[in-house]
Amino acid sequence: MLSIRQRLTLWYTLVLMVMFVTFAGVIYVGGAWQLRQAADRELLDTARQLTETLLRGEDPVAVDVAYRFLTLDGRVVRSSGLPARHVPIAAAAVEAARNGKTWSEIVAMPARPLGPQPGGGVLRRSIPIQLRLLTLPLGNPTQYILQVGTITTDLQRLRNLLFTALLLGLVLGLPAAAAGGWWLAGRALRPVKAITATARRIEARNLAERLPQPPQDDELGQLAATLNGLLDRLQAAFQRERRFTADISHDLRTPLALIKSNIGVALNRPRTAAELQTTLTQVEGQIDRMTGLVEATLFLARSDTEQLAQEFAALNLSELLTDLYETTAPYASEELGQTLCNEIAAGLWVMGDRDQLTRLFLNLVDNAMRYTPAGGTIRLAGRMQGQHAVVEVEDNGAGIAPADLPRVFDRFYRADEARTGGHHAHYGLGLSIAQAIAQAHGGEITVRSIPGRGSCFTVSLPICLTR
Repeated sequence: MLSIRQRLTLWYTLVLMVMFVTFAGVIYVGGAWQLRQAADRELLDTARQLTETLLRGEDPVAVDVAYRFLTLDGRVVRSSGLPARHVPIAAAAVEAARNGKTWSEIVAMPARPLGPQPGGGVLRRSIPIQLRLLTLPLGNPTQYILQVGTITTDLQRLRNLLFTALLLGLVLGLPAAAAGGWWLAGRALRPVKAITATARRIEARNLAERLPQPPQDDELGQLAATLNGLLDRLQAAFQRERRFTADISHDLRTPLALIKSNIGVALNRPRTAAELQTTLTQVEGQIDRMTGLVEATLFLARSDTEQLAQEFAALNLSELLTDLYETTAPYASEELGQTLCNEIAAGLWVMGDRDQLTRLFLNLVDNAMRYTPAGGTIRLAGRMQGQHAVVEVEDNGAGIAPADLPRVFDRFYRADEARTGGHHAHYGLGLSIAQAIAQAHGGEITVRSIPGRGSCFTVSLPICLTR
């Protein structure tokens, strides 16, 4: 399996190779075309000189090209270096000249004897010679045909030289490109190595350590920032779970110690039926306390795994709040000497679970009653605000200290004014449960408070558009 650095180097080299081959091909084809054009122009200039000389009836002198002078029917009138038996006259060339057009082609002169060798042998040219042959019409209308040719050895040599230079550049350039790609990939992946090394060092005991973040705001910088954000959340969750474990252990240890103490006292000496009944009642109370704690913990565990939003249906929130008011108002008035005010608007509908929402608002009302003195007032209000149903539970009790406000929804958070109510007030889980239920219903819960003047918990839930 290739590493990322090796793959980047390979891709970098392949891309450069494709680009270089494409560039070299364009250069080679373009260069060869330019060389052919230059050769054709030179032949054309020579052909014009020959034309003037031959039409005057003079013999050409100092001409470094082969030529032959033809009639319209292809008969050779004069020739120099272009014997018809070795360089056949192409019918297409003659036809083009008859029509007043210039014809260009490459023909091969086959191997032929060059002369006798001493001892009776014959010297032969073993490699055919390629000629660049140009056929031109003479006269207007055409009266004669002129063919001029030159050996393409120099042209081919230049083309071969160009090809060799390009090939050499490719052979030398590819290793250089691979080395450059390897170096660039190493530099690009250096922050990744640093991130990997740091991530391997991070364990439960040093979750506060963070990944090095490159100064540039590039993809690696964004990745490091994202992973650091993940580590922040993991550290916070780990600390919460550590506190959660410590708190639940403490809350379970206390009733268990009381149960053990009561049983030990009961077994210390013979007890009357009344004494045993008192002991068992105390044990039952502690067992109820532990049962409530376990149930609250399981409920929050379900909320952590997003298992609360399974049985939602259209729900008349106004009716639910009114039922809650009618249930709690007599207790607040007769037992606690408090006044519970009903300011619930009609027609509030939400999507939700009735039992869960009842638990949410009962926790808030019970919490308000717990921290409101006798003669105090608690306001239960519900209204429509935009696309949300807003419920407020406000009291004029002790209030919450500003330092405690950010943590009132933390599980097992301990503060005299921020201790939560409901059936689990003494666990510090009531407001945590309320927040979990609100979030499971797509809403939110907030609190504002003034110490000594009271608190107001506000729950906002999306309204139900269809019933």
